[in-house]
Amino acid sequence: MTLAELENALLEIAREYIKQGPGVAQETVVLREAMQRHFGGSERLEHEQLVLTAWHELFRTGKLSWGYDISNPGSPFFHVAEHAERAQH
Repeated sequence: MTLAELENALLEIAREYIKQGPGVAQETVVLREAMQRHFGGSERLEHEQLVLTAWHELFRTGKLSWGYDISNPGSPFFHVAEHAERAQH
């Protein structure tokens, strides 16, 4: 699996969980789900670091942003940045 493919997979998992609210949409939950789906729950360090790199790339490129809402403004909470983009229009 390439880094770009993993980024897309993580973004889809994030979108799934974001629909369930801040109690579920948390960084660790998404990362563990990605490990389970794409690496069979592997605990190999190189797989974990690949997932972490893809996750951080989503924030670096602005696809995800930290915080869910004002009550949950930072990590481990996050939101899909496209929601903020639509709110401006």
